[in-house]
Amino acid sequence: METLGVWLRQTREARDEMLSDVQAATRIKTRFLEMLEDGEFDAFPGGEVQVRGFLRIYARHLDLPLEDVLSRYEKETRRAVPVPAGVSVEPQPARQVAGPVTPQPSATPVSSPGIPEWLSLEMIIIACIVLIIVLVILIAVLVLVGQSRGAEELPALTPATVSADVSPLPTATALPASTPTFPVSASGDVTLILEATEHVWVRVTVDGITAFEGILAKGQMVTESGGEVIVDTGNGAGLRVTVNGKLQGVMCGRAEVCSRAWGPTGEIVAP
Repeated sequence: METLGVWLRQTREARDEMLSDVQAATRIKTRFLEMLEDGEFDAFPGGEVQVRGFLRIYARHLDLPLEDVLSRYEKETRRAVPVPAGVSVEPQPARQVAGPVTPQPSATPVSSPGIPEWLSLEMIIIACIVLIIVLVILIAVLVLVGQSRGAEELPALTPATVSADVSPLPTATALPASTPTFPVSASGDVTLILEATEHVWVRVTVDGITAFEGILAKGQMVTESGGEVIVDTGNGAGLRVTVNGKLQGVMCGRAEVCSRAWGPTGEIVAP
């Protein structure tokens, strides 16, 4: 059976398509397509997540069964170590030791004279659980008493006092504090995989040029690479983002319009 890469190349050539034709239809760069057809799966900057995403897109374009494509990928990248032929493992006979047999100690449990018979392991466990429950209740009561005393000692605030002492906080637009990081690509580019979990409008701008704009159905994917990639969407919860093989989560909230941008070293403020 031919390898997965040879199967992909032969199917593409049978359809009389060039790599440039596949790139225009799938938006996967020709160098990534060549790496798929050459079986260079370990060379992808995004790792296994990027390889699986590209294989899904390429298989759908070539009308190949997705399960067979992924199955061949699993077999080629996770081969089991074969057992050498003719090697058999035979059970070793028990060694017999000549000489007098040493009597074994009796298996009858010996109770400790210092521990009462009624004090079993179950009783100790139950006592510990009861003690923990009593401590939790006591701590909760102390916390409630402290809160009630603190509320009584707080002075009543008048509207004038509030307006004089409390100043409005400045507002600013910044990146989320918990933005996931991702590995830096050796090529200096950032590779994004966008997967729609529901119908969603998406616009992708790569290095200042609109690379894709349209409606994605559930399950459809878009892959783009460049020095700076900007994503705009009208429903942030319906678009899952993966950058350089690292899942970044969804764009933003449900039915929320948002824009996010990524560079080679991390997320940047979208213009």
